[in-house]
Amino acid sequence: MKYQYGSNSAFSAAELTKVLEPATKFIPEGSIAYSAAVKCPDVRESDMSPANMILCRQHLSDTIDKIKPKLVFVCGNLAMKMLVKKSGITTKRGKSFDYESLTGHKCVVVPIYHPYSIIKEPSHKELFNMDIRNAYAMYIEGKRSDKKFFHHLIMEFSELDGYDYLRNTDQTIAVDIETTGLNFLQDSITTIAISCGEDNIVIPIDHKDTPFIEGDRFAVFKWLSYVAQNPNNKKVFHNSKFDQKFLLKHGIKFINVWDTKIMSHLLNENMPKGLMDLVKVYFPMELESL
Repeated sequence: MKYQYGSNSAFSAAELTKVLEPATKFIPEGSIAYSAAVKCPDVRESDMSPANMILCRQHLSDTIDKIKPKLVFVCGNLAMKMLVKKSGITTKRGKSFDYESLTGHKCVVVPIYHPYSIIKEPSHKELFNMDIRNAYAMYIEGKRSDKKFFHHLIMEFSELDGYDYLRNTDQTIAVDIETTGLNFLQDSITTIAISCGEDNIVIPIDHKDTPFIEGDRFAVFKWLSYVAQNPNNKKVFHNSKFDQKFLLKHGIKFINVWDTKIMSHLLNENMPKGLMDLVKVYFPMELESL
């Protein structure tokens, strides 16, 4: 809460005029209400005792019961902690949480950066605006994807026969691996996933449940090498240098590699490059299907 010129407000004049109002100008007038996360002016997160949090949560619950919103944006880590009892705004911004007030009103809560952090660090502005647009589209306008994602877990080498077209297709494929750790010299690949069009396959490698040992294991690596060396298509990774170090240990060298992390940086160097951040940017409506 800000205390300025003899009156209280949830945000400062600069936070409202420079950040919040431009970011929400597409929302119909009269559809937005602001409330402070805590009742005391200029309180910091470190000042909040457990007893103070309980009192302020009652205040928030009463406010939500009065307004009865469908969607609540919590601005910054303190507001998120107050309403949904979560911390870590950097990793949780843009996600959704279900909330129920003390008297039973239910709504969706989406954490976003605090407007002050946008003034302090303008590179966050695009993410701030995007989180608001995406959440409004999904939870107010009802724009969600009904697409379902399925994958085929390969447990016999013969099952790969149905995907032999990957050896010479001209369709772009996406490749991802999961590992036991970050050190390619010491850690192992647990699974390799390949997607092409509607086909999504997962191959267990050094997974505890893998059926591929000895001859079958060698045959899988040989099959993957054919896919990797296909000259006709693009292979898309995210942060490919990580994946390829592990794959090269098994003699699997991919060609025609495109890296979404690098491409994102070339497109906009101020945007985060994490895979989940890119999903939020380009596929926000599919998030709930993942």
